[in-house]
Amino acid sequence: KEGLLKQLIGMNDSLEKIQKALDKYLETKRQIFPRFYFVSNDDLLEILGQSKNPQAVQVHLLKCFDNIKSLELQSGGKNRPQDAIGMYSTDKEYVHYAAKVTLDG
Repeated sequence: KEGLLKQLIGMNDSLEKIQKALDKYLETKRQIFPRFYFVSNDDLLEILGQSKNPQAVQVHLLKCFDNIKSLELQSGGKNRPQDAIGMYSTDKEYVHYAAKVTLDG
């Protein structure tokens, strides 16, 4: 058991360095898109990790945009990203987009 304390202290120092690097990375993403300041670090990591999957990101829309609950998605076809063609509010109101928006991670 000798050296265990030293090893744990070293691991804790490494963990702190990793946490600081992660916080710095997330801050750069928030500076690029300020609405990310409204979401927690855990939610932001999920959003960034699922950026190629619009369905998985939709659960976070309300945290970023006031009263936008979900998007109506349309398949872009084989090997093409999906398109958003409209949005739903929390009151189930629907707004159709004049032009589709391609959701490309």
